[in-house]
Amino acid sequence: MRLALSAATLGLAIALSSPAVAKTKIGIVVETLGNPYFACLKKAAEQEAAKHPDLELSVIGAATGTDLAGMTRMIEDTMQKKVDVLAFSAIDPNAMISTATKVKNAGIKVLIHSDDLAQQVADHFIGPDQQAGEAAVARTAAVNLDGKGKVAIIEGVPGNMSSELRKKGAQEAFKDYPGIEVVGVWAANWDRAQGLQKAEDILTAHPDVAAIIAVNDEMALGALQAVKARNKLGKVLITGFNGVPEAIKHVEKGDLLATVLTYCDAVGRQIVLTGMDMATGGGKAKGYTIDTGTIPLDTKLVKTVGAALGAK
Repeated sequence: MRLALSAATLGLAIALSSPAVAKTKIGIVVETLGNPYFACLKKAAEQEAAKHPDLELSVIGAATGTDLAGMTRMIEDTMQKKVDVLAFSAIDPNAMISTATKVKNAGIKVLIHSDDLAQQVADHFIGPDQQAGEAAVARTAAVNLDGKGKVAIIEGVPGNMSSELRKKGAQEAFKDYPGIEVVGVWAANWDRAQGLQKAEDILTAHPDVAAIIAVNDEMALGALQAVKARNKLGKVLITGFNGVPEAIKHVEKGDLLATVLTYCDAVGRQIVLTGMDMATGGGKAKGYTIDTGTIPLDTKLVKTVGAALGAK
C-alpha cells in the first residue's frame, strides 16, 4: 500500500510540474462588426475554432468601416497578445502595407481577408474573386435591360481594394454592351444611409436612370429605399454584393434584381484552418490567394432554387 501511494504521489507531482501545452493563437480584425458580412465571418470563425481545443481565437472590429486609425490600433493591440497568426481586412490597400510588414517583422504570420492589400506582402489572401463576381452581376443587369439604358454605380470607400475591384468588374462588363451608358460613380462608404442619399442624388440628376449598381448589399438596400420613395420600384433595377440574408430576401421578392453570394462563413472558417496550418508549419495552402468563391444570385435563380426545395 505504501508503494502504491508513493507511485500515485509521484505521478501527481510530475503532472503538476509539467508545463501546459501551448495553444495556437489566432487574432482576426475586421472592418466593422456592424456589417452583416463581417458579423457572419466572426460567427463562422468562432464555430470552427470551437472544434479545436488547442486553439485560442479572438475576433474584434472597428466601430465603422472607414476607421483606419481604429483598425490600426486594434491590430497593434492584437500583436501584443503574442498571437501566432494575425488576420485583418485591408481597409486601405496602400496605407496598410506598412502595417502588414510591421506584423511580419514581429515574427507573426499575416493573413489578409476580404479586402486585399495593393501589394502581396502578407502570407495569403482569403476571400472571393470580387472583380469576377461584380462583372457577373453587372452582366445580369445589362441583359435585363436588353443591352441599353443609363446605369449608375455606387462604390464603397474610394481606393479600397474591394471597392476598386468591384467597380472595375462592373465597368469592364458594361463595355460589352454599347447601348449601356454609365452616367457616373458615387461613393457611399459601404453605408446604407449614405447609399440612400447617393441614390437620391442619382435619381435627381438622372431621372431616366435604368439601373443602380451598388457594390455591397448595405448600399443596395439604401438605394432600394430611395427608389421606393420615388415610386420607381420595378422601373429602376438595383444590384448588390455579398449575399447577406436581408438582400437575398429582397432579391426573391424582386425588389432587388441580384446580389453576389460571397460565402462569408467560408471566409471565416478558412481563416481559422489556414491560420492553424501556418502556425504549425503544415504548408498546405498553395499560392497567395485562397479563393472562397462567388455566385451571382438573381431573382429567377433564387425563385427556381426555392421552388426546387419546396419553399413557400
